Amino acid sequence: MIDTNDIGVIEHRLKQASQKLHQLAPQLGVAKQVKSYDGDRRKNLLAKYTVKFLKDGESATAAETHARADETYKLELGKLAGDLQDAETTIAMYDAEYCSWESARSLLSFAKTTIGNLGG
Repeated sequence: MIDTNDIGVIEHRLKQASQKLHQLAPQLGVAKQVKSYDGDRRKNLLAKYTVKFLKDGESATAAETHARADETYKLELGKLAGDLQDAETTIAMYDAEYCSWESARSLLSFAKTTIGNLGG
């Protein structure tokens, strides 16, 4: 049976989830931008290292192969991968918190309807 204590607990959960969503909103914006531009960022990084070998007289294919083998390129590519992983984690955290918010909202609505039906 649902009582007013249950409603208080659900309202508290709803407020907590709402606050967390507001806190995550700026990070979510950055995360979505990182995710959206990840392909371009990787292409630009490869181009940066490919140009170095093109200037040394390598063919385009050879320059790209040398660029991909460059240790500094690999380190920077790893950093980009870490940025993407962080972005995906932030997006997943936001989605999970949004799910909690939706669940609490739904439970609160159900509880209030149930109590209203019992009282009326």
